[in-house]
Amino acid sequence: MINYTVLASSTSYDPAMPVPLHSPDEIDVERFNTRLGDAHELGWVGQPLSDIRDLFVKQVVLADGVTEAIATLQVPGFIGVADAEKVIDPSGQTVSGHEELAQVLERDGLLICTFQWDKERYGTAYDTRQPLSEHLFKEGFIKNEAHHAGALVPAQRRDTAGAVRPAFAAHNEPGSYHAGMYGDDGFVTVAQRLVFPDFVTREQARGYTDSIICWMGFLNPFVKFPNDYNGGDPTKVIDAAALRIFLRNGLLAALGDRTAIAFLNDPLNMTYCAEYMYVALNTVLFPFNRVGLMDLLGNESQVAQILEIQAKHNQGKPTILTHAGDAAYEAALRRTPSNPQFDAFNIGLPVVPDTLPSLAQLMTDNGHPVAANSLPFPCFTISQILRRAFRVLLPRHKTQYPHAMAAAQSRMFQYLGAALSQQLGLDRGTLEPEKMKGVQQFMALVAQQLSQTFESDEAFDATIDQLMAQADAMLVGAGDRTYFVPPRIYTDLGQQDGDENLPQGWGFQLETVGATIARQVIGDLSQRVPIAWRDIKVESPMMRGDDVKLFQGAMIRAGIMLKADGIFGPASSKAVQIYQEQKQLSVTGVIDAATRAALLSPA
Repeated sequence: MINYTVLASSTSYDPAMPVPLHSPDEIDVERFNTRLGDAHELGWVGQPLSDIRDLFVKQVVLADGVTEAIATLQVPGFIGVADAEKVIDPSGQTVSGHEELAQVLERDGLLICTFQWDKERYGTAYDTRQPLSEHLFKEGFIKNEAHHAGALVPAQRRDTAGAVRPAFAAHNEPGSYHAGMYGDDGFVTVAQRLVFPDFVTREQARGYTDSIICWMGFLNPFVKFPNDYNGGDPTKVIDAAALRIFLRNGLLAALGDRTAIAFLNDPLNMTYCAEYMYVALNTVLFPFNRVGLMDLLGNESQVAQILEIQAKHNQGKPTILTHAGDAAYEAALRRTPSNPQFDAFNIGLPVVPDTLPSLAQLMTDNGHPVAANSLPFPCFTISQILRRAFRVLLPRHKTQYPHAMAAAQSRMFQYLGAALSQQLGLDRGTLEPEKMKGVQQFMALVAQQLSQTFESDEAFDATIDQLMAQADAMLVGAGDRTYFVPPRIYTDLGQQDGDENLPQGWGFQLETVGATIARQVIGDLSQRVPIAWRDIKVESPMMRGDDVKLFQGAMIRAGIMLKADGIFGPASSKAVQIYQEQKQLSVTGVIDAATRAALLSPA
């Protein structure tokens, strides 16, 4: 059995976490209600909230006189974030819009986020007595409000004085969605971090997240965003062999290979936001170092050219990733707008040690061999998408009204016709008569099978499995539309709620660490729940932990040369003394209350 190092609960707020995590009570709900996400342009503004906890709760009408409040997501707390580097909090203080998230990224390397539309539909009842509107069915029920996926990654920016400060930016997708930043202040995202097995060292874990960031930087200019995302666009990267082909073409495209560019321009190989993240997460099979690149390219000269592009980008010099410099070549790329933050060199391409092995090799070396041709991060089948949607919005396993819930499940599945056709890619243009007949026959079978009341979740799941097993045979042309990566896959896996229906991977898990929310709606930091900090000093054995790394990072941001390794030794103690001298504190080399307060100050 593999043990994973989980540092935080995914279901409760933990004030002792050494990252800036705010409790729901710290959110200024009145101010939050004034913030609008981009969905308000489409007229979907929801009702004002009275409690931020209600953001992830849906009111579901199960039967006449029976309505149940269903919590569809659990988050341990809130992390402040804003596109602007300085914002005003509810107490009127000027605070950083980047510092809190930068601290989390310092610990976790990157966060995989789903951008939620919960706020835009809050207060809308899900009435299962009748078919839901097409939009509510798709966005609320099937997607659980997860309309977009992206990665928040470490970045660097220069302040007005010219000093470099830790910040954040976003790899959102192919293109410039959200301008490479967080998005409008009304957005809330649910953030997941990668949790590796115990035998993966901190250095190796950071190596893998750095490698993922490199791959996102190299793939971003070349992969495309199709119009049929989240629906009829199944992923073609379904195993390690397909991943190898995709990544090799991504590298060759960066070297100007027209055949590789044509491969990535092929509609069958286009990726949308969630699939872009999915491909990037699976690159732990091929670390972005000399060894991993050689495995893909098999050509030392080409590997050297790729590493030269990486080095030039980190020096702030334009490359093919940021500027092709040739009009004819640019036209061949058919490039979508690239990430503005990447183009401005705010997002770097970290150097990954050549000693970092493939995660598959590391698993094998530690007694956990993986299946041949498998991927560490799996995708969804159609039945898994549907069953998860039912489990979250209509959870028979935790309802007060089991009979009403069972009846609602059966009714809702019979409303699936249009949504299922879209998911199978059968709703575009004029369908052939055979396909139309197949859809009609399939939905007739659904109605027949699900008209009964099921005695358990297992019986309901078994019936869905039987229906899905027949779908490919009945829906002509659907056989190649099996595996999907909806944006909700990240929040679903990050919840770690015991749903055995979810796809099972290996090598790392996702853990929900919190919801990012506009820093402007979070109260004065002095009003936070007190954290039980310890004094950090030189001891034998040396003190270790995320709190040590947090304060090491704070000293680095203050301009002190230091390695943020989470180990407090003589070098760290000397750095503390230098910092204490700068701040005119008592020079002890110990991170005590006064030093801690100075290091945690947003100034």
